[in-house]
Order: sequence, then C-alpha cells, then structure tokens
Amino acid sequence: MSILEVKDLKFKYTDNNLFNSVNFKLEKNDHIGLVGLNGVGKSTFLNLISKNLIPDSGSIVWEKNIVVGYLDQQAKLDKSQTILTYLYDVFSDLFKKEEKMEELYESLATAKESEYDRILNMAGKIGEELEESGFYSFKSKVGNIINGLGIDDSRLDDPLTNFSGGQRAKIILGKLLLEEPDVLIMDEPTNYLDVSHVEWLTKFLKGYPKAFIVVSHDLSFINDISINICALENKDIIRYKGNYEYYVKERDIRNQTYEKTYLNQQKQIKKTEEFINKNIVRASTTKRAQSRRKMLSKMEILAPITTNKKIYLKFPFSRHISDTPIEVIDLVVGYDKPILNKINFNLKRDETFVLVGKNGIGKTTIIKTILGEIPALSGEVKISSNVDFLYFSQDSEYDGNLTPFQIIKEDFYDLENKDVRAILAKVGITGDMVNKKMMELSGGEQTKVRLARLTMFKSNLLILDEPSNNLDKDAKAALCDAINNYEGVVLLVSHEKDFLNGFSHRVIDVENLINK
Repeated sequence: MSILEVKDLKFKYTDNNLFNSVNFKLEKNDHIGLVGLNGVGKSTFLNLISKNLIPDSGSIVWEKNIVVGYLDQQAKLDKSQTILTYLYDVFSDLFKKEEKMEELYESLATAKESEYDRILNMAGKIGEELEESGFYSFKSKVGNIINGLGIDDSRLDDPLTNFSGGQRAKIILGKLLLEEPDVLIMDEPTNYLDVSHVEWLTKFLKGYPKAFIVVSHDLSFINDISINICALENKDIIRYKGNYEYYVKERDIRNQTYEKTYLNQQKQIKKTEEFINKNIVRASTTKRAQSRRKMLSKMEILAPITTNKKIYLKFPFSRHISDTPIEVIDLVVGYDKPILNKINFNLKRDETFVLVGKNGIGKTTIIKTILGEIPALSGEVKISSNVDFLYFSQDSEYDGNLTPFQIIKEDFYDLENKDVRAILAKVGITGDMVNKKMMELSGGEQTKVRLARLTMFKSNLLILDEPSNNLDKDAKAALCDAINNYEGVVLLVSHEKDFLNGFSHRVIDVENLINK
C-alpha cells in the first residue's frame, strides 16, 4: 500500500501552470531522486507534499500516522542556542521520561514500604520504554552524525549565531537524520558538504530502512542513492525504475516519442483552429465548427519539451588594482574565541584564488574578517586603497517577500522597467517569475537573481562564497565563463570539484595556513 498518493495535482504561480494533473505514489521503502531543470517545480512539489503549500486542485493523501521530515535549509532557528541543545531537542520527550524515572527512584527514600512495588514498577516501565526507544545509545548516534557531516565537535557548545549559513545547514540536516522519520524529504542536502561528507551521507541513505525523496544537482550523488528516478518534465512527473544513469537513457528515448506526439498534436490543433475560423460564420457549417471548438476545449494540451534558458553573466571591471591588493598578516579570526590562529596569505592581481579546507574550518569567517564584517581578534588585513569589493554571501540577505524585480530596482531605482526585465532575462528569470516572491522561487532561481544583481556593480575584487549551490549544469557553466572573463581578482569558496575544474585558479589551503 502507498504511504502517499497524489492525484490530479495542479498548481500555478500567477499565470505559470507548473503541473498538469500530476499523479504520484510513494511506497513504504521508496528511495527516490527527483530531477528536473531549474524552475520546473521540484522544490514546489516538495513543499506541496509537505503541506507547506496548498494545491490549486487535486489531492495529496498521506497514510495515517506517517511522520514526515522535511529539510528546510531556510528554517528559522533560535540562533542563541548551542549546537548540542539544538540536536538534543530531538530527544526532549525522552529526557523528560528519564527525569520522571529518576524522581520515582529518589522518592523511594521517603515512600512507605507498601508503595515500593508500585514505584519500582512505574520506574521500571519507563526504563524499558527508554531502552526500546534507543535512548541510551543516542550519544553514539549524535556522534556518528556529527562526525559524518563534518560538524566540528569542539564547538558543540557554541551558539548557532557563530556559524555560517552553510554550517547551520549541516546542523539542520544532522537533526533531521537524528529524528529518523518515516519519510525524509530533502532539497539539496549536499550543499556545503565536502566529498567525504557526501560519501558518508550516500552510505547513510542507501542503508536508510524507510522512504525518502531527494532533490540534488549533484548527479553522482543522486545516481548512487536512488532506486527510482522521478523526473519533472513537461509539467508532469514520470517515474523511471532505475538510477540516474538508467533514467538518462530512457529519457532520451521517451523524449523522442513525446516530441513526435507533441508536434502531431500541434498540427492537429492548427488544422482544427483553421477549420473553426473558416466555418464558424457559415450557416451550413456552423454546427461542425462549434463541435470542433468543443472538442478542442476538452483536449489535454501537451506542454513543449522543457529546455534550459540561456544564461549570460558578466561581472564588470571598475579600475586598475594594485599588484597585491590584499595582505593577510598573522591574522587570528573567530568570535568569542579563536577559530584560526596566525594565518598569512596574499592575493595577487589578475588571478583567481580558491579558499579550500574542510567544512567548518573557518573559510567564511576569514572572508567576513577581510570584509570587516567580523573584527579580527589579532593580526592585520592590509587592503589597497584602490580595491572595489563585490561580495556574494552564501547566506541570502534578502527578505523572502521581495520579488526579483524589486531587488534589482531597489539598487537601481532610475532604471526603466524594461531594462530591469532585461537584466533578469540574462539569467533566465523571465515572464511572471520576475514578480514572484523570492520565497516562491527555487533555490537555483534565487541564486540567479542574486548573481544578476552583482552584474550591475563594477568591481576589481570579486569574493564569491559558495556561488554554485543549487545551480544546474548550464548555469554553472555560465558562472565559470564569467569568472574566466573577469578582469579583476577573484577570491572564491566552493566545495564542488567539477565546478572548480571550469576555470584556472590558485589554491589557498586553510589547513596549510594553520600549520605555518
């Protein structure tokens, strides 16, 4: 029996109909990779089945008592709580039971002898419940997930506010895995994970005894974890019984058939419309024309095959820059306490530098210290007077209620509306997407909007912190081209090897800096 059944699902944003009567089933042990181009509705579908959105029509029915865990990397957190407090919240009910059990045992000291058996039975029953729930092994569970995802166990008592968005995303993922729900729903879980951590997550999911649905642009990851691929194509979801490699072969065959069917239908529609226009006003043929019109109105119109919109990015250059625009001298970075001690490196003109190191080591903290967003604990950052910074943060700094149009217009209020649309069109944000709220766009679309805004500013030192997250293959290629063609200095953080292979760069290994 299916634990989730979706029937005749339809949903649209303004005039854009994302789904045409989608039908979908999730079985008890399904391991599904959900794939599709940026903007076709993958994240929207996950939000619909997680009941964060309401469909326009159709039904979404879960089996009773099914626990669903949804990975929301934009979740609002109490950033004053520590990592450990946040993770242990998963077991809060069990902690309360343990507290009750201890109170019962302590009460024996003053209880009447006639009450001993009753108290011991109650305490023993709670102990059995804790044992059955795995309470006494939870510390081992927490440790396994912390180590597997690369969460720094020396900082478990630090407040969440001291961590980058990428680090917090890993912590949110860790808590979801600890909860072990009946169904895991995860949107881009490998964002911010190093190769070794992706390998750990792959092994964890392959052995997961329950169901999951995962969206990821890491196709090797999707291939490894999926038993079935569900492809969101042409406003429908098609299930393929196999991994991603199998899906690609079958998709090409299916698309050829679909394209022929689509073209034949378009010919039929055109022919029917011509007949209607020619005969609707003739008395002798009006009824036939009306009949054809009725037939046409009931026809399920096939959507054209979805293709990626061409992406074009260019970061404009401002002015000549010094030979050594940035010098980092004995820099100590951190918050209440040092994270990195006495690091030294220089950036040179006309080069691209990639800051590498294991997740949580402090790459984003270095960047924010260079930019002056976080004060240095000691040491010095020398910045030439002719440096014009342009910064892409891994955290989105925008109100989710703003639209792409408003975000561009906010900085460039004198631009004509058509020019704002032209800027967004270069990154594939067109039509009614321009006036959607940012929170309604996919992760890839949000990143494209933020990159489009950057192309409006001149600079000579570009700092990009995880800019390729959520982007599909074509968008990443466009970003690589933009970096290759940039005339200034680039300082970049990225965990994606395939992306970094798209341009020449020098590596600054944070771990080597620490050892100096």
